[in-house]
Amino acid sequence: MDEKRKVAIIAGQLVVGGAERQLYLWLAHMDRDKFDPLVITLHPNHNDYWEKPIEDLGIPLFRVAQKPGKLRRLVEIIKILRPIKPDIIHGWHFFSSVYAGLAARFLRVPCLGGIRSQYSPHEKGLDNYLVKTNCDAVVANSQAAAYAYQRALKKKHQAIYTVPNAVMDYPIDRNAVRKELADAHNLPMDALWVCSVGRMDPLKRFDLLLEMIDRLRNEKRKFHIVLIGDGPEKAHLEALASSLNIDRLISFLGEIPNAGRWLKAMDIFCFPSLSEGLPNAVMEAAAAGLPIVAWKLPFCEELLPDKSQAMLVQPGNLDEMTSALSQLLNSAQLQAQYGSAARSHILENFGLERYIQKMTAVYEFVIKRDKGLA
Repeated sequence: MDEKRKVAIIAGQLVVGGAERQLYLWLAHMDRDKFDPLVITLHPNHNDYWEKPIEDLGIPLFRVAQKPGKLRRLVEIIKILRPIKPDIIHGWHFFSSVYAGLAARFLRVPCLGGIRSQYSPHEKGLDNYLVKTNCDAVVANSQAAAYAYQRALKKKHQAIYTVPNAVMDYPIDRNAVRKELADAHNLPMDALWVCSVGRMDPLKRFDLLLEMIDRLRNEKRKFHIVLIGDGPEKAHLEALASSLNIDRLISFLGEIPNAGRWLKAMDIFCFPSLSEGLPNAVMEAAAAGLPIVAWKLPFCEELLPDKSQAMLVQPGNLDEMTSALSQLLNSAQLQAQYGSAARSHILENFGLERYIQKMTAVYEFVIKRDKGLA
């Protein structure tokens, strides 16, 4: 593929989030001698965090509003793309893949759909059907999501690629970052910091973490919970902490862009979410060398498959997860062992270079196949 190819990426949103960060990493490191990208966001007028960084890369960003309706939105997308004549249209999120597929069908160009979270065909309905019938291929960020989508296809043939998320290793001095966070948020320097990161919605199950803290409040080892994120569940979680009388043990730091930069200041990472694609928070915690407690679910086993790399417990077994967290709180040796093993595995298998190579290969193959060159 010698000539530069025009790439149109349609994103459902550009908020602070793992999927959106992965989009930025792809745009920032793609070979601009091969690809000429543009981005369409379907979530304008919300001051989404990644809008400016993407524009700062010199990449055109088009904003298509939700109103007055889905059909008008599709017409607007086609109006933007028709004079540009893209060589491929990529729906970054599954929702935006619906528009990508329909626009690509109208413009007669290849389309790549995207699965950036846990996939369930029963939840997708019409979106699921439209992605199946209009996208030439789909790229998933986890094997679990790719397998689930493959099963849902049944007899329908569609190419499916798996490109795992990338993780960054931040060369940051732990002591300096820890002091900066302690000063900014009044965190106790003499305690172990148990961290969790994510959007505060019911699926993340931060309420389970609070229940564990209630059970562990009398541990001999002093600890403090640091929650990074924002969302509709935050007020409820703050009220729950107060009702359990554990609010003194918890700090809600709110939304912090590039939260991975601060994880080296933490001591333990606890991830109670039951529904994920390939969780960036777990990857970044592992890259920071933190010991991890999480559920034994496909998205975590895909990241940390060996029992020496994380303490993965049976999903929903709060007694088991509480016990695992207690063991880590009371053993510096276990913290070091799990943290070191997790860091080595994640950095070796989920590096940025591999991510860029795989995404490039997927684009090239889909474009070549459409032109009869593959």
